[in-house]
Amino acid sequence: MTLSALKNKAYAVVGLAACIAFSSCSDDKENNPSYNVPATYNFANVDYSGQEARIAMLGEMDTYIKTGNNGAVLDAQKIKNMYANANAPFANASLNEATTKQLKNKTISTAVTEFEGFFDKVATASQSANAVASNGTAGISTSSTDPTKKYLLDANGVEYGQVISKGLMGAVFYFQTVEGYLTAEKIGPTVDNTTVVPGEGTKMEHHWDEAFGYFGAPKDFPANKSGLKYWANYSNKVDAVLGTNKAIMDAFIKGRAAISAKDMAGKDAATTTVRAELEKLVAASAILELNAANKNMGDQTLKSHYLSEALGFVMSLKYKGDRKITDAQLAQVMTKIGTNFYNTSSTDIAAAADIIATAYNLNNVKGQL
Repeated sequence: MTLSALKNKAYAVVGLAACIAFSSCSDDKENNPSYNVPATYNFANVDYSGQEARIAMLGEMDTYIKTGNNGAVLDAQKIKNMYANANAPFANASLNEATTKQLKNKTISTAVTEFEGFFDKVATASQSANAVASNGTAGISTSSTDPTKKYLLDANGVEYGQVISKGLMGAVFYFQTVEGYLTAEKIGPTVDNTTVVPGEGTKMEHHWDEAFGYFGAPKDFPANKSGLKYWANYSNKVDAVLGTNKAIMDAFIKGRAAISAKDMAGKDAATTTVRAELEKLVAASAILELNAANKNMGDQTLKSHYLSEALGFVMSLKYKGDRKITDAQLAQVMTKIGTNFYNTSSTDIAAAADIIATAYNLNNVKGQL
């Protein structure tokens, strides 16, 4: 799917009046069905094993790329094999055996070539692992404030391992959720919500479950915060400021309950909430990392590390068609971040954060992220 196609895609997103909750508002049971909403994501016939496999695949890819921080020379083809799940590249045999599962064919089509280019760049940088990174020279950069932190940077001070990890969180997990599963194509009125497949539920239930699977949270999140993956982990990082944990989890639970109860208005309301809260989470994650970079201007290693993470999240923002931030604003943010992180100033970083905060109405809390 192209970025231009995203803007023209119809969404099954319905705004509801305050009366509509996820139980009956009146005696009209047909229009306002009454049903129980569980406290956790505890439903019959739930399967999002494919999403868990792809999360694990990115985890192994990330682990392998990080060996470059310790001087290992990376093999670009191995990373590409992990991306496409080709030639049994994973240490976890079950991932190799999941031959129909991969990250590449779930990446937004416009970004596939870009990420494969990033794989080449991080592998090229790793060939200079014996060098000390500096402006114009790739190599290992060691933090001046915490010598235990060492990162592989390219000649422009970019840690491509972080760009890849955070970028694929957006180009696969976020994109597939907001532009795949939570759209009319997957949960709209023409999707079967009657025929139950044992272990999977109806097609509509299954698609909703798959969207939840990409969030990376346990079924009893946020009470249980163990083993958080990717977006759930970042939700927890910004939760104290934005309350994302409960907002996202409640909406996922309510939406699934609504689908099972044939409450399409409730499902649409939950869809609207999940899509909006996830977009806000991506924006907040970008600001979080930009703020961290600005707090470490005297330590180029950490500055580059956090800017690289921020870059991946900023890239992720463009993968939602009806996003709040405009193309022009995204271009401004990318210009402020720059292409040589040795030259990115504190003023540039603050300006990039300000643009995102303004687009997402986060100005009042941006300093707390």
